[in-house]
Amino acid sequence: MDAFSDYYPDLLLTACLLGAALALAPVAQRLRLPAPAAFLAAGVTAGALGIAPFADISPIVLEEIGTLALYAILFQGGLSTGLSAFRSNARPIMMLGLPGTAVTAGAIALAGRAIGLDWSLAILVGVALAPTDPAAVYAVLRGGGRQSSARTVLEGESGFNDPVGISLMVVTLSMLGSDSASFWEGVLRLGEELLIGAAGGLVGGALLIVLLRSTPRLEEGLQSFAIITGAVIVGAATATLHGSGFLAIYVAGLVISDAWAKQDSNRHAVPEALSAIAEPLLFGLLGAVFADRLGWTAAWEGVVLTLVTVLLVRPPVAFACVARCGFSRSERLLISVGGLKGAVPLLLAAYPALEGLSEAAATEAIVLVATATSIVVQGLLLPAVARRAAPT
Repeated sequence: MDAFSDYYPDLLLTACLLGAALALAPVAQRLRLPAPAAFLAAGVTAGALGIAPFADISPIVLEEIGTLALYAILFQGGLSTGLSAFRSNARPIMMLGLPGTAVTAGAIALAGRAIGLDWSLAILVGVALAPTDPAAVYAVLRGGGRQSSARTVLEGESGFNDPVGISLMVVTLSMLGSDSASFWEGVLRLGEELLIGAAGGLVGGALLIVLLRSTPRLEEGLQSFAIITGAVIVGAATATLHGSGFLAIYVAGLVISDAWAKQDSNRHAVPEALSAIAEPLLFGLLGAVFADRLGWTAAWEGVVLTLVTVLLVRPPVAFACVARCGFSRSERLLISVGGLKGAVPLLLAAYPALEGLSEAAATEAIVLVATATSIVVQGLLLPAVARRAAPT
């Protein structure tokens, strides 16, 4: 009982930190920053001051929490994008999500090496920062006027490239870690992760549609809970089969989206609420855990790599990926500016700790700074560019 009694002070402190982050959210919005910035700031501040009760969280527990949060975010991302919209914009989404993510990772790694990082650290940082983040992108674009093809591409990319980035990180760790896999073994494993993940999502999504149609009279909350439970089963089962559970749950959300909207409505309160809760909690938790890794070296490295990514890497990659897709100049600008970093890069930065790599702490610190810089720089630019690119 004495050990359990320590839970209440930690619960009180955590609730107070969340309350402080919620109080900061309107300030962030007045500064035209995405709401997750407030939770990241509160988490980093609490962690740096040593008042966050998260110091004893192991890398395994952190990844387990992050996985559940990302499942909620990705499933809602698939639902909000919709299968019809994804199909209409499949080419630019796939180009940005697959070769775009790989090229971005390589370019950031080269930039990291150019500023003095060891190759292994540069590669880990490059892979972690390559994917855009659904939590940040959805937070900035949500409620920003009529949906456009460019916004659909950004939302679709941010959902699709996260599983790709996670699979790429798993492969990278197998090559840098104790497994010491060869390059071609890594390529084969990446292909296996993505193929099994896509297949698991398609099959799982079809089964979720069967579940949906068999429960038309079930109370909305219970039906949503049943669908979400089924989605978690899809993700976990796919991961058990050595596929990407993250890709599977995103694809399952895409597959069921139109059928669920046709049966009920386009708005689903329970998955939306879970995603809305998961976004800020993940930002705050990861910011608090990584805060003690920060130093001046990581600070300038993170800022430089973010500016290089925003100004030199993302624009040509994005423009090449959406070439001949019929986008206007303002829409291409929106896509090039919209590669925000966020909770997913932070989660990826924690992966090296699972392998006990010596570069783990430096990776976490650099990615934390880069994420904060991205939220400020791109978070300020994206809403204005989105309004300019909005259909009239």
